[in-house]
Amino acid sequence: MPPSALQQAFTKASIQSAASFFLVTFSTAFLFTLGARLTGWFTRSPVIPPEQTSMLGIAIMVAVICLAVGASIRRLSAAELQSALLGASAILLSTPLALAVLTGDWQLSTAAVSGMGVVTLAVGWFVAITRRPDTPEARTDG
Repeated sequence: MPPSALQQAFTKASIQSAASFFLVTFSTAFLFTLGARLTGWFTRSPVIPPEQTSMLGIAIMVAVICLAVGASIRRLSAAELQSALLGASAILLSTPLALAVLTGDWQLSTAAVSGMGVVTLAVGWFVAITRRPDTPEARTDG
């Protein structure tokens, strides 16, 4: 039995939503982490050999493209944006803290990246607090 048009549309929307969510979450966490290291505000900036500069530029461009593609695939609802921000904050908070616990090496960069996670967490909570419950999804998801 072939799938109905509704089933096909639902599957397409689900795939678009998942792809958009992943790309936005990944690129946000990646760019925050990279920015925290490169600024040198919280720790010494890494010494980047000239041959690695082009790779760094490519990585930044790919992350920005991921963010743009994720945003353009399908506009995220407020609930999805909230989830993406909270997901990125979980990555930004857990990764440096887990590494610090495993290695016993607590550096300022650990606090810096974790601080970026706290900022992303705050923005995610702001979206959650200001979101209007105008859809059944918004009333039941959290």
